[in-house]
Amino acid sequence: MNTAINMPLKRLIEYAYQEVDYYRDIFDNNLIDKNAINTKDDLSKIPFLTKETVQKQSLRMISNEYKRYPKNQFIEIRRTSGSTGEYLKVYWDRRNDIQSMIPAWRIRKLFYSVEPSMKYCSFYTVNYRGNKIIKPDEQEMSSNERNLSFYKVGLTYERLKQCYDMILSFNPEWLNLQPSIAYLITQIIKEDNLRIPSNLKYIELSGELLLNEYRQAIREVFNIEPANEYGTSETNVIAIEHNDKKLHVLEENVIVEVIKDGKPVIGEEGEIYVTSLTNYAMPFIRYKTGDMGIMRRENSEDILDVISGRASDFIILENGERLNSYVLFGIIQYTNEYMSNAIKQFQIIQRAIDKFDVFLALKDEYKNWAPAVKQKFIENINEKRLQKANWDFHFVNNILPDAETGKTKYFKGLNTQLI
Repeated sequence: MNTAINMPLKRLIEYAYQEVDYYRDIFDNNLIDKNAINTKDDLSKIPFLTKETVQKQSLRMISNEYKRYPKNQFIEIRRTSGSTGEYLKVYWDRRNDIQSMIPAWRIRKLFYSVEPSMKYCSFYTVNYRGNKIIKPDEQEMSSNERNLSFYKVGLTYERLKQCYDMILSFNPEWLNLQPSIAYLITQIIKEDNLRIPSNLKYIELSGELLLNEYRQAIREVFNIEPANEYGTSETNVIAIEHNDKKLHVLEENVIVEVIKDGKPVIGEEGEIYVTSLTNYAMPFIRYKTGDMGIMRRENSEDILDVISGRASDFIILENGERLNSYVLFGIIQYTNEYMSNAIKQFQIIQRAIDKFDVFLALKDEYKNWAPAVKQKFIENINEKRLQKANWDFHFVNNILPDAETGKTKYFKGLNTQLI
């Protein structure tokens, strides 16, 4: 039980009730006493918030205070990447935005000696200058010349090589990348025997599920242990790895709940919900991220295991039952264990109830192993309900980020097919 009053949460709840029409109605219609929401446990009194609700109620979710002068002068509007084909407009107070990032910067400085003044490179899906979307040029530098950022939508292998040439010239001190892009860069470096930026000291990975194979490749090529970060545009950073390789929840910035059967659970798999303690312009309380995870409590800290992305990406079975796509990761891992880690990238798409396309990119030295890899994959399908399905294999050189979203989805279900 969480009995100590969480003052940031209490202030947020009071503000949301006073200034946000959506939350005032939620509280009044459900007979919720705002003064009774003082701890993380008390959040269970409040209904969950979904992306669909935010889309329908977006104007009523914006604080009335930020619709008026002078607060409206501090508004910053973002658009989420829309990996499921839909997007949100997210409103932030620029000052709250900076405040929300302070806990993450503390971790970066404490464990990795990285500070905001250092030069870094990144890839973006939607980039803004003020509240205007920047035209998706091949590369865009920020005005203070501390960030070299590349447009990742429609990214090709050849253009990624060009991007890396620019990264070398820029010589950043750290990189903020999606795992799949970081992995592809390691392949470019090895293929062309390229050098590593001499100033590089830190690599932070975010935006996708981090596979062990990717982490290992990044560590070997860059001689840097990458740090995993988990966050959303609605809340900014939710959790970040310390040097123990565990995702520590940034409790100054967010409250995280893992929900199973409608109730918070510890040590069990469930859906990840998050409450932002810093976004006052557009409060997100008990917001469904769409990801799956496990929450653990260690040394008075919340530790989050993000075990699969997009809870909507379930395998649909013949009887309508949903099966977590994480079982497919197991097949790949077991196959790699038997086949000397021959698979460097993969993507699996459910085309129909009983039909799956399996895209596999093999390491160069194992490309003639394709028939054996296919056979071992089939042998490792231990889920009986999948054993009778049709598995069509496609061997490719590389699996690039999706042309529409700039993200790499390792599994695409029947409702999330984008290619």
